[in-house]
Amino acid sequence: MLFLMNDRVIEIDLPEARLARRWRVMGCGDPHSMRAREAVDFVRAVIDQAFEQGAELDVESELDLAALIVAKTGANAVQFVPRISGPSEPRLATVDDEVLSTFRAGQAQGIGDRQHTAWSWSAA
Repeated sequence: MLFLMNDRVIEIDLPEARLARRWRVMGCGDPHSMRAREAVDFVRAVIDQAFEQGAELDVESELDLAALIVAKTGANAVQFVPRISGPSEPRLATVDDEVLSTFRAGQAQGIGDRQHTAWSWSAA
């Protein structure tokens, strides 16, 4: 399944199975007892920490976080909009697979660059 995190499309095979295998490594606690809001808050905290440090998440972490969002919310897209003060604002969505495929194809061709991603946004 394709998943859009901020401006990057990633492919997750069997998100629930991945989450079942990796939740201990992620440090999110038992996902079975989590509510959707708790899952989003956990992912937001990880994203915000990386943003504050000027770092990018590694692919495995992105896949883990995406799997948690899918499993707990059913959304296949999330955007974290930075704010001047406080944590970012998460926006969940369900995006048509064709749209995600088209966007991913553009990424593969180098359309759009990482200079304009959520990681380099500055709070306005």
